[in-house]
Amino acid sequence: MRLRMVPAFAVVLLAAAGCAPGKTGGPPAAVPPATTTSGVASPGESSPGTVVPPPASEPAGDGVEYRVSYPFGVPSTPVTVSHSFTPPIAPPPAPPLPYLVGVYVGNHPEGSPPYQRISFYFRGAFPSYRFSYVSGVFQDGTGNPVPLVGNSFLSIVFTTAQAHDNDGASTIVKTPPNPIGFTNLKSYGFAGDFEGYVSYGLGIQVAPGSDQVLKIRAGELKRPDGAGSFFYVVHFDVQTG
Repeated sequence: MRLRMVPAFAVVLLAAAGCAPGKTGGPPAAVPPATTTSGVASPGESSPGTVVPPPASEPAGDGVEYRVSYPFGVPSTPVTVSHSFTPPIAPPPAPPLPYLVGVYVGNHPEGSPPYQRISFYFRGAFPSYRFSYVSGVFQDGTGNPVPLVGNSFLSIVFTTAQAHDNDGASTIVKTPPNPIGFTNLKSYGFAGDFEGYVSYGLGIQVAPGSDQVLKIRAGELKRPDGAGSFFYVVHFDVQTG
């Protein structure tokens, strides 16, 4: 089963290629930051080398090869951003897939326009992803509602991606407090990690009783890890209102 939305904004998930067995159910517990190792390839890394855990806090400044994949707009219908895989990353369906290692949030009132951001750090490559406003977010597999603080909800589904290693343990080693507590970006929720899909929901606050919809922007950048490789970052910005 896939992430299920209420019919008002149903997201039709494309069939993903198979991957290593994963997890469904509740949010994965963040595991302690991995010790830097040499000569061991982690899930999603193309070859043995030094594996650096994600930073304790999101670094300031830009990485390299930044691009806006979706300018500020209202994704009332699903927006899909696709990535192809080229060597040394094996093309799907062969694992390992890009794997999630960290989630970060930041408030940027200095922006033009001001915005609040959630960033997802992957190893190996950029995943493909789709996102849209929905009336509710549901757990992949069980169909249980994902509890989110806010009165507006954004579904994010990463495809050709995983958040577990070959033993089924979570690869996520860094997450922010939840609820987030920003004015508009209030919370996030894990919704599944199964068969090449990693799903999240965002809880967004708009004026109660209004028909206001906040604009969303998506972007990507490669951030050097200091050991000759990169974190592949996909971020989502909520324009503050």
